[in-house]
Amino acid sequence: MTQSLENTTTLANPETAPIFIIANGRSGTTLMRYMLNAHPNIYIAEEICFHFWMDIFLGNFQRRLYRYFQTFSYAWLRMDPQVVLDTLPKKLGQRDFAAIYRRILQCKAAQYGKKRFGEKGPLLVTVLDRLFYDYPDARVIHMVRDPRSVVHSHTTMPWSTASLLVANYVVRDNMKTFLKYGDRVLPVKLEELVAHPESVMRKVLAFVGEEWSDQILHHTDHLLPDEGIPFPWLAEASQRPKNKNKSWQEALSPAWIRIIEQANRQTFDIFGYTPLALPEEPTLVQKLWAVIADLPNLARLGLYAIRAFLLMTLTPKTNARKIQMLMHSTNPEAWKLHADWNSELPEPPPVSLPKHLLR
Repeated sequence: MTQSLENTTTLANPETAPIFIIANGRSGTTLMRYMLNAHPNIYIAEEICFHFWMDIFLGNFQRRLYRYFQTFSYAWLRMDPQVVLDTLPKKLGQRDFAAIYRRILQCKAAQYGKKRFGEKGPLLVTVLDRLFYDYPDARVIHMVRDPRSVVHSHTTMPWSTASLLVANYVVRDNMKTFLKYGDRVLPVKLEELVAHPESVMRKVLAFVGEEWSDQILHHTDHLLPDEGIPFPWLAEASQRPKNKNKSWQEALSPAWIRIIEQANRQTFDIFGYTPLALPEEPTLVQKLWAVIADLPNLARLGLYAIRAFLLMTLTPKTNARKIQMLMHSTNPEAWKLHADWNSELPEPPPVSLPKHLLR
């Protein structure tokens, strides 16, 4: 059973405890990040993906770290790598993994005069065991959103997939991972955060060990300069909500609504979501046909993944912009749903690479 918002424990030294915001994509992690970053003492970085890149790169530890500093994920921190390396040993190895990650987050927080540090990122769910091992006092906030809304929202994102099958599987599988951590993870329903921001955020701040600040409720007035990644789907969370797309009730067929509800029954039971009342129940044949009709989207995703892998293999690792575009174009048709978005993602900032790491 997941932890309720009422169950919190006192941290001996909050300033040493990182804060992580995790969830399925499209579940409110960016909104939570902006709200926490409005606090005078907290800075949460935007998807720096340190674990992801370090785990997929080949070579010794120092070479992989050098490669990480070339990624668009690091470039958008707008921070000279030497600032991170100054207080670390000259010869770095796998034993220094946790210290380097902590140092990156601390240095970025220090740029804004903040002592509390952390990261927001859906990919962190894949390394939760490692995070809890490396940082026993870590505070992990799990954003929860109605699975039907999350699945539909995925199909409208250029970085995700048009396949409802894939989106539904990812949402269900990630939720199972979150739930196994029990009281170590604090669940926050996006719907409750939007409806009752002050009461929810007071409990979140108690959980992470910080005093209340009214700035939390006015995060759009306390945006930090030159921070975060200016992708359109992330930038929207810094603005007032806009309803420009169809809701999941309009966009999903009755068959898919029931498929998603049945696949995510555990999430519904735990977090109080209820099945939608339909005028007529879809038949088994209709649900089977809905799955079959989705197979072309699944095939397109597979073909793109193969193509992207080959292109990334051939692309110079210093071409951060091209790799950035490749990783955010798995569902190119989604751009048509967002007329105000620029499909040409901005150029990552230049990074001065620490050559001594290659010695």
